[in-house]
Amino acid sequence: MASSGFDNFDVELTEEDIPGASLAGRIPSKLKMDELRFWLKCRGDSCKGLKTKAQFVKRVDEYVKSGRDKSIVDPDENKIFSKRKARKQTSQEIEPDTNELENTLNTSRVIYPTNSWSTSLSRMPLFTRAEMNLHISKSGKSFYPHSKNHTVPTCMRRAKTFLDDEYLKDVLANSDEKHFYCKCLCYHSFKKNEPPHKLKVALDIVSAEVKNAQCSCVAGKIGFCNHVLALMLKICKFSLYDCKD
Repeated sequence: MASSGFDNFDVELTEEDIPGASLAGRIPSKLKMDELRFWLKCRGDSCKGLKTKAQFVKRVDEYVKSGRDKSIVDPDENKIFSKRKARKQTSQEIEPDTNELENTLNTSRVIYPTNSWSTSLSRMPLFTRAEMNLHISKSGKSFYPHSKNHTVPTCMRRAKTFLDDEYLKDVLANSDEKHFYCKCLCYHSFKKNEPPHKLKVALDIVSAEVKNAQCSCVAGKIGFCNHVLALMLKICKFSLYDCKD
C-alpha cells in the first residue's frame, strides 16, 4: 500500500488530539467499560487481565495518581490520530482538482464494505461544513445568491428539513485504513408508502474529505442531492457533539 505521506511523521499526542482520551472531569466509576478500556489504550495499556469494571477503574486511578495519564499514545492500529495531527502540523493539505469531478464522485473509486456495519463512530474524522462545502464546490454548484444556479441554497433548505424532521433512519458506520463510511435510509417526506432512498458517504479517514457520495435517487447518482447533504449535515452534527455511538 502506498504511504499516506504521514506514516513516518513523529508527533506528540495530547488528550485533546483523541476524542475520549480525557476524563474531562468525569469520574471513572461512572464511565462504561468500553470508555475505560479506550482511555487505557490511549496510555498504551493492553488491558490484559482486566475483566471487571472495578479492575478497569482501579487501573485508571493508578494512572492518574502516578501521573502516567499524561503520556498519550495512538490507540488506533492504523495510527489515524497521529496522521491527523501530522497533517494539521505540516499544513500539507493537498487540494483536489476541482475540475475533475470524477475523482471524488465516481462510485467505482470507492468500494463500500459489505458487512461489519455498526453504530460506532469511534474512528470518525472531524467532519465540518468546510469539508461539506468543498464537496459542494466540486460538484459545480454555486453558493452565491446572484448566480443563475440556485441549486445549493434550495438543496440545503431541503436537507435541513430532512434532518430536522428526522427522515434519516438506520444510520450505520464502518471504516478501514483509508476511509470512514456512513450509510442510512432516507424516507420520503410526502410519499410515505414508497421505499426509502439508500444513502452512502465515504470520507478520508485522516482529512475527512468526501471521497464518494451516493444516493439511490436520480440526482444522487452523481453524488449530489438534498438527501446526501442531509446525511452530511448529520455527520457534521455527530462531529460537533463528539458522538461515539
